[in-house]
Amino acid sequence: MFDKTTKKLTHYLCQKDENNFANLFANDGVYHDYIYGTFIGKHNIKIMMNNFFYRDAKNFYWEMYDHVYNDNIGYAKYRFSFVSIIPDYYGKKVVLSGISFFRFEYDKIIEYSESVNGGIAMVQLGVKPEKMEKVFLKWFKQTLDKDDKLNHLNNST
Repeated sequence: MFDKTTKKLTHYLCQKDENNFANLFANDGVYHDYIYGTFIGKHNIKIMMNNFFYRDAKNFYWEMYDHVYNDNIGYAKYRFSFVSIIPDYYGKKVVLSGISFFRFEYDKIIEYSESVNGGIAMVQLGVKPEKMEKVFLKWFKQTLDKDDKLNHLNNST
Protein backbone atom coordinates (compact mmCIF):
# COMPACT_ATOMS: atom_id res chain seq x y z
CA MET A 1 0.00 0.00 0.00
CA PHE A 2 2.67 2.52 1.02
CA ASP A 3 4.86 2.26 -2.09
CA LYS A 4 1.76 2.49 -4.33
CA THR A 5 0.67 5.63 -2.51
CA THR A 6 4.08 7.28 -2.90
CA LYS A 7 4.09 6.40 -6.63
CA LYS A 8 0.69 8.03 -7.02
CA LEU A 9 1.71 11.07 -4.96
CA THR A 10 4.84 11.73 -6.98
CA HIS A 11 3.11 11.04 -10.30
CA TYR A 12 0.21 13.37 -9.52
CA LEU A 13 2.54 16.18 -8.50
CA CYS A 14 4.67 15.84 -11.63
CA GLN A 15 1.53 15.77 -13.82
CA LYS A 16 -0.04 18.76 -12.00
CA ASP A 17 -3.04 16.65 -11.07
CA GLU A 18 -4.05 18.56 -7.96
CA ASN A 19 -7.36 16.75 -7.48
CA ASN A 20 -5.90 13.24 -7.33
CA PHE A 21 -2.89 14.53 -5.36
CA ALA A 22 -5.14 16.09 -2.71
CA ASN A 23 -7.42 13.05 -2.62
CA LEU A 24 -4.55 10.94 -1.30
CA PHE A 25 -4.91 12.96 1.91
CA ALA A 26 -7.57 12.76 4.60
CA ASN A 27 -10.03 15.65 4.60
CA ASP A 28 -7.99 17.35 7.33
CA GLY A 29 -4.64 15.96 6.13
CA VAL A 30 -1.53 18.05 6.60
CA TYR A 31 1.31 18.70 4.14
CA HIS A 32 4.36 20.32 5.77
CA ASP A 33 6.52 21.76 3.01
CA TYR A 34 9.99 22.89 4.08
CA ILE A 35 9.84 25.98 1.84
CA TYR A 36 6.21 27.07 1.79
CA GLY A 37 5.02 25.94 5.20
CA THR A 38 2.05 23.92 6.38
CA PHE A 39 -1.13 23.32 4.39
CA ILE A 40 -4.12 21.71 6.09
CA GLY A 41 -7.00 20.09 4.23
CA LYS A 42 -7.49 18.99 0.64
CA HIS A 43 -8.48 22.46 -0.57
CA ASN A 44 -5.31 24.05 0.82
CA ILE A 45 -3.14 21.23 -0.50
CA LYS A 46 -4.50 21.99 -4.00
CA ILE A 47 -3.69 25.66 -3.44
CA MET A 48 -0.14 24.69 -2.41
CA MET A 49 0.37 22.80 -5.65
CA ASN A 50 -1.12 25.43 -7.96
CA ASN A 51 -0.27 28.70 -6.22
CA PHE A 52 3.17 27.78 -4.91
CA PHE A 53 4.82 24.75 -6.53
CA TYR A 54 3.68 25.46 -10.09
CA ARG A 55 3.97 29.22 -9.64
CA ASP A 56 7.69 28.89 -8.94
CA ALA A 57 8.82 25.83 -10.90
CA LYS A 58 8.24 23.47 -13.81
CA ASN A 59 9.54 20.13 -15.13
CA PHE A 60 9.16 18.32 -11.83
CA TYR A 61 10.72 14.92 -11.27
CA TRP A 62 10.01 13.09 -8.00
CA GLU A 63 10.83 9.49 -7.15
CA MET A 64 10.56 7.70 -3.81
CA TYR A 65 12.42 4.52 -2.96
CA ASP A 66 13.69 2.42 -0.01
CA HIS A 67 10.28 2.46 1.64
CA VAL A 68 9.86 1.55 5.32
CA TYR A 69 6.36 1.19 6.71
CA ASN A 70 5.17 0.13 10.15
CA ASP A 71 2.05 0.79 12.18
CA ASN A 72 0.62 3.56 9.93
CA ILE A 73 3.95 5.41 9.69
CA GLY A 74 6.08 5.41 6.56
CA TYR A 75 9.45 6.75 5.53
CA ALA A 76 10.95 6.84 2.05
CA LYS A 77 14.06 8.33 0.50
CA TYR A 78 13.46 10.54 -2.49
CA ARG A 79 15.06 12.16 -5.50
CA PHE A 80 13.51 15.43 -6.62
CA SER A 81 14.25 17.99 -9.29
CA PHE A 82 12.65 21.00 -10.90
CA VAL A 83 13.44 24.00 -13.06
CA SER A 84 12.85 27.39 -11.49
CA ILE A 85 10.56 29.91 -13.15
CA ILE A 86 11.13 32.55 -10.45
CA PRO A 87 12.43 35.58 -12.39
CA ASP A 88 15.69 35.93 -10.39
CA TYR A 89 16.49 32.24 -10.87
CA TYR A 90 14.71 31.52 -14.14
CA GLY A 91 15.82 28.34 -15.90
CA LYS A 92 18.05 27.06 -13.09
CA LYS A 93 17.67 23.36 -12.41
CA VAL A 94 17.67 22.07 -8.86
CA VAL A 95 18.35 18.44 -7.89
CA LEU A 96 17.79 17.26 -4.32
CA SER A 97 17.57 14.13 -2.22
CA GLY A 98 15.76 13.80 1.06
CA ILE A 99 13.56 11.69 3.27
CA SER A 100 9.76 11.82 3.41
CA PHE A 101 7.66 11.06 6.47
CA PHE A 102 4.05 9.89 6.24
CA ARG A 103 1.40 9.18 8.84
CA PHE A 104 -1.69 7.31 7.64
CA GLU A 105 -5.21 6.70 8.87
CA TYR A 106 -7.53 4.40 6.92
CA ASP A 107 -5.19 4.42 3.89
CA LYS A 108 -5.26 8.23 3.68
CA ILE A 109 -2.32 10.49 4.43
CA ILE A 110 -3.00 12.49 7.58
CA GLU A 111 0.48 14.01 7.75
CA TYR A 112 3.36 14.47 5.33
CA SER A 113 6.69 16.14 6.05
CA GLU A 114 10.22 15.92 4.75
CA SER A 115 13.81 16.26 5.75
CA VAL A 116 15.99 17.88 3.12
CA ASN A 117 18.94 20.25 3.00
CA GLY A 118 17.33 23.33 1.47
CA GLY A 119 20.71 25.05 1.34
CA ILE A 120 21.69 22.74 -1.51
CA ALA A 121 18.74 24.06 -3.54
CA MET A 122 19.65 27.65 -2.76
CA VAL A 123 23.25 27.17 -3.89
CA GLN A 124 22.05 25.63 -7.17
CA LEU A 125 19.72 28.58 -7.70
CA GLY A 126 22.45 31.10 -6.95
CA VAL A 127 20.79 32.67 -3.91
CA LYS A 128 23.05 35.30 -2.33
CA PRO A 129 24.73 34.23 0.93
CA GLU A 130 23.09 37.04 2.94
CA LYS A 131 19.64 35.87 1.92
CA MET A 132 20.54 32.24 2.66
CA GLU A 133 21.63 33.20 6.16
CA LYS A 134 18.27 34.88 6.84
CA VAL A 135 16.38 31.83 5.58
CA PHE A 136 18.53 29.40 7.59
CA LEU A 137 17.98 31.41 10.77
CA LYS A 138 14.22 31.42 10.07
CA TRP A 139 14.25 27.63 9.57
CA PHE A 140 16.28 27.22 12.76
CA LYS A 141 13.75 29.30 14.73
CA GLN A 142 10.84 27.32 13.25
CA THR A 143 12.55 24.07 14.23
CA LEU A 144 13.02 25.26 17.80
CA ASP A 145 9.43 26.52 17.99
CA LYS A 146 8.09 23.11 16.90
CA ASP A 147 10.22 21.02 19.26
CA ASP A 148 10.29 21.98 22.95
CA LYS A 149 13.18 19.59 23.63
CA LEU A 150 15.38 21.24 20.99
CA ASN A 151 14.39 24.64 22.28
CA HIS A 152 15.39 23.54 25.79
CA LEU A 153 18.75 22.25 24.53
CA ASN A 154 19.37 25.54 22.70
CA ASN A 155 18.74 27.57 25.87
CA SER A 156 20.76 25.42 28.26
CA THR A 157 24.37 26.19 29.03
